Amino acid sequence: MGCTAQRRLSLAGWLGLPLLFIGMVAGLNGALFLVSAAPVELSSAHSGAAAALAVATSGEVRWNASWQRHWVRWPWAATLLVGGLFLDGALVPALPATAVGVLATSVLIAGLHRAQRREQQCAEDDDHLVVGT
Repeated sequence: MGCTAQRRLSLAGWLGLPLLFIGMVAGLNGALFLVSAAPVELSSAHSGAAAALAVATSGEVRWNASWQRHWVRWPWAATLLVGGLFLDGALVPALPATAVGVLATSVLIAGLHRAQRREQQCAEDDDHLVVGT
């Protein structure tokens, strides 16, 4: 039963997920532009996709209090959208964009690996409970 609760996203993880997405997209674009040294142009479309990701995954969050479901979820998605509108068209040099992308991808992979280890531990714990009965 405790393992089910652990499968949900932490509030901090959920807040960071859209930022990791934006960082990975910028990094991919930066890697493509490294050869030509052209800057990466930030797009409001990426922020819109990040806001959609935040809303889509908000049902998987371990909210610390019930009021957070409305007073954190919707303002965070709106902040991502508005921030994207303000940053739309901003140019970032290819090398820093690539570095951010590598860092964001590394953080996401580490988080997924950690979640997979937790999942395996829960499965092992469940097996021990079944065998012990």
